[in-house]
Amino acid sequence: MKAYRVERMDGEVVQESEETHASTPFGAAEKVIGRKVTLRGDACKWIRVVDLTDKVPTRRRPSIYEYRALGR
Repeated sequence: MKAYRVERMDGEVVQESEETHASTPFGAAEKVIGRKVTLRGDACKWIRVVDLTDKVPTRRRPSIYEYRALGR
């Protein structure tokens, strides 16, 4: 399991932040918010997931992921 910081965003402002362990960034986001997620697109309210692993980010393995929650 990897360590992630999951942040609920409103525009570019962090509303809430929580650290968790999960297998994937998708899993970390879903675990913290309790709902399914998909890629952010142009959503104003979104979820930023930061990989806390001590590795250099690359194009294929970024360290920041952007999602939005599905449903209500």
